[in-house]
Amino acid sequence: MAQRIRAAALLSMVFLLTGCAASGTEGLWGILTGVMAWSRQDWALSASAFLETAARADAAGDTALRDYAVFGLASTYLVQDEYDSALSRLSEIGESASPDIRSGVWYQAGIIAFRKGEYGDSADFFRKSLENDPTRLDAKINLELSRRSLVESRADRATGASGIRDDGDGAQDTEAIFNLVRKKEQDRWKNQADESSNTSVADY
Repeated sequence: MAQRIRAAALLSMVFLLTGCAASGTEGLWGILTGVMAWSRQDWALSASAFLETAARADAAGDTALRDYAVFGLASTYLVQDEYDSALSRLSEIGESASPDIRSGVWYQAGIIAFRKGEYGDSADFFRKSLENDPTRLDAKINLELSRRSLVESRADRATGASGIRDDGDGAQDTEAIFNLVRKKEQDRWKNQADESSNTSVADY
């Protein structure tokens, strides 16, 4: 369940694209197709839409559209726990990408590092995400979770503990926080999707 908390990042990507004239209707449609498939957990269609859009953007020399498509593809791999593929795609996004995309790249890298138990790295990545977008509540929460997990893992190693907690409260706290973030992002996704369809109708 915690692996699906990235829906808001993809939604942000869609709304940023709507203001990007260089992307064109076809590019925007490819991104929207990928996002909608992603929201339905149709990973094959989502990956296909993002791959095709990235290829079209490459051919047209539209680096902004390509960055959004590659980010969407990385998010699709991440939600399926394909960490190496996700990291490979994230590494393709250059420093010239928008701050929102750069923030998302570091955030995704932080999620992967956290899941691998690399808490020091995950804390660094979440901090870099916040440097690009200081308003990200999810990055702030995950930065604190990473720092706390790092302290706990060091304490466990120092005492020779097996790493298994007897009380289980820490795991429950972490899951509760992830559930809170997931719910907030799902609500934001739904609200922004409603606003988008209202805007589209008004444009006609």
